[in-house]
Amino acid sequence: MIGTLAGPAAAAESFSEAEIGAILAHGPWPTAASTDPTNIASGKREAIELGQRLFFDTRISGDGRFSCGTCHVPERNWTDNRTRGFAAAEVERNTPTLMNVRLGHRFGWDGAGENLWKQSIRPMLDRRELGASAAHIAKLVRDDDQLACRYRKTFGHEASKSADEVLLENIGKALAAFQETFETPPTPFDRFRNALARGESSTYPDAARRGLRTFIANCSSCHSGPNFTNSELRENGFTRDGAFKVPTLRHLTLPRRTGITANP
Repeated sequence: MIGTLAGPAAAAESFSEAEIGAILAHGPWPTAASTDPTNIASGKREAIELGQRLFFDTRISGDGRFSCGTCHVPERNWTDNRTRGFAAAEVERNTPTLMNVRLGHRFGWDGAGENLWKQSIRPMLDRRELGASAAHIAKLVRDDDQLACRYRKTFGHEASKSADEVLLENIGKALAAFQETFETPPTPFDRFRNALARGESSTYPDAARRGLRTFIANCSSCHSGPNFTNSELRENGFTRDGAFKVPTLRHLTLPRRTGITANP
């Protein structure tokens, strides 16, 4: 058992067996590769390449000024460091990072996106963000030879033969496939955790170990697993009517095929 380490490693760690078990549950990192069963493009190289091109293409917006990369900036950890996101107009929340987004269960600050590809459609259609439409995005892909070719290689049929709403859905899936590749590098904690799993000593600082003991005792029931979150929604005391409800995509119109009910 790891809890019965012998020699210098045991003296250095000074964690109980239960604490060691809780620490090990926060890894290993990176997690094993996985794909989204709701997304036929998930994990496909062709889809990742198509999604990358579209992610930074300002033509995807209604007026040609903005892209997904306008708010999700690679050099800023796939966010924009603004208090509130701003593209066509300012929105009510800040831009969430996309790092490790493939491990989520619900998406967006309100958790309204039930999977990543549907969440990727949401900002394309929101008037305050990219302000596009299914027809606009479909025309972009059909009229651009490179995009149309990559679409065919990814989904196995011509963009010209896809209905607007089908094409929009597939573009959301390609964008999601690209975002699934965003992964944080291992941290000092990950190296400590892995050394602990092997029964080896570590240079992890004493102050960090004290903080870790406090963390696993008080925080890890919600901040759990390798990504330090269980991706669940929690009542924070700020709901207007005092009754917490899982939200839906209510504030914009989405195509019927996406399976998302919405009101303008």
